[in-house]
Amino acid sequence: MTFQTPSRRRRHLSAAALAVAAALALAGCATGGSADPGASSAATPVAGGTVTWGVSVEPVCYNPQRSGQQNSYPIIRNFAESLVGKDTSGEYTPWLAKSWTISDDETVYTFTLRDDVTFSDGTPLTASIVKENYDRFVAADSTLNARTGFVAYASSEATDDTTLVVTLKQPDAAFLDSVASIGAAILAPASLAASGDLCQPTADLVGTGPFTVADWKAGQEISFAKRADYDWAPGYAQHQGPAYLDTVTYRYLPEATVRSGALSAGQVDIIENVQVTDTSLFKDVDGFQYLTGPTTGTAFSLNINTRIAPANDVRVRQALRDGFDLDALIQGQYQGTVQRAYSSVGPDSPYFDKDLVGTWGNDVDGANKLLDEAGWTGRDSDGYRTKDGERLTIVVGYPEPYVRDERDVLLQGIKAKLKENIGLNLDVQIITGAAFSDALASQTWTVYPNTLPTADPSNLFRSIFTSSGFLYAKATDVTADLDALVAESRATIDPVARKKALDAVQASVVGDARYIPLYHPVYTVAAKSTVGGISFEPQLDSPASSYDIWIQP
Repeated sequence: MTFQTPSRRRRHLSAAALAVAAALALAGCATGGSADPGASSAATPVAGGTVTWGVSVEPVCYNPQRSGQQNSYPIIRNFAESLVGKDTSGEYTPWLAKSWTISDDETVYTFTLRDDVTFSDGTPLTASIVKENYDRFVAADSTLNARTGFVAYASSEATDDTTLVVTLKQPDAAFLDSVASIGAAILAPASLAASGDLCQPTADLVGTGPFTVADWKAGQEISFAKRADYDWAPGYAQHQGPAYLDTVTYRYLPEATVRSGALSAGQVDIIENVQVTDTSLFKDVDGFQYLTGPTTGTAFSLNINTRIAPANDVRVRQALRDGFDLDALIQGQYQGTVQRAYSSVGPDSPYFDKDLVGTWGNDVDGANKLLDEAGWTGRDSDGYRTKDGERLTIVVGYPEPYVRDERDVLLQGIKAKLKENIGLNLDVQIITGAAFSDALASQTWTVYPNTLPTADPSNLFRSIFTSSGFLYAKATDVTADLDALVAESRATIDPVARKKALDAVQASVVGDARYIPLYHPVYTVAAKSTVGGISFEPQLDSPASSYDIWIQP
């Protein structure tokens, strides 16, 4: 089957599957983000000029194949590209590959690459280079992020310079989503041969994107210059050819009020992660525009390690889940700008399980009963529950590089309510990225607050719920049922079968409270009205690169 001919794909589906597929396509159309109607006065693209972003987080790593930091992706996309793209309807589009076919048994993908793509160092893109990148993802010693999305990858063969034949071990419905991910971006041979992790944006980090790094000041900013020879934008792009902007700069401004102030004062042209209380400065205000992105990735959530006491007791986890009024906290902090979550998948995803809405949370009496049953019946002088002289404490280790959107403030609010309502001490600790990496390696992490930004839930679920993922690596003792369900969700492209398995995963992890979804985050962007072409990349749930952006002089 080919990606261009949905009718061929549909011949493999039942009538019921077709009905679900149609519903999924309609749901997918809602994922492109929204903006103030008519807010931008930049109606006609203009070539030239420069734009400065104010961004909330400095990337820890600029290597697309290693970065796990969602806020880094819009920056990295300026120089790093994937074989295929994904548009707002959920369809995969050409990018570095101009077409592809899938065998009837869904195990062989044949990609036809464009013949005009070059890396920024002048090296032509070939199928052999793509093969080398893909083989590295799955190498025995690989620590690259794409390895989990390529778990079905068996081998690939470059039959000529523009043809890559990929063979999978078994069908994998999420494989194209993995190919489209930023973790599967293609790096130049010079990068693959370089030593180290390539996390700094030096000359060794070479991609095919529309920009190259012009200047980088650690802790301050990074600037990009456009490539005049670029002409292979993804199929979902708003134009083709070189970028409109001559240069673009991303300034690292971690304080939300500083970003808003910089935009108001004209010191920057665009900001992301607009603070809730600053929305009124830009939304429906002359001279500015305000945009929100899609919500198809995971909720901001608490992933709870089921092997670490006292959270190894399901009653304790369920008490934590139900021991506070989540709706009130979300409404109070975010003032209606985000939705409280019930499921691990965002409501803009066609695989969102609506049946979970209203089924859990804010049951303080029930939570207290569960803790009594679990033996936490004592109280210490601070009012916390105890058992055998030990305080009921669950540690939350929140890696500092991933803190954004005032999520640490939300966790402190939850901590206060859990103490007041059920006597549980939620010990929220902001830790270093290195400390979290060590905890992952030793499997001693306790509670990990996070989101993941991919549109296909099979990839999400594999990463955080299965023994193939980064949280429960090789821990089949606590993931066996989920391993099977996630594998089932990937075993066919039939959307009916996929949704049944994915719904079961969502219900399971919320039911036993190993996963507590809190709210569905959306990226917010504000800009001068003279800036045009701002968009979101659906596969990432984040702002797109600056390729389509222009500014009126």
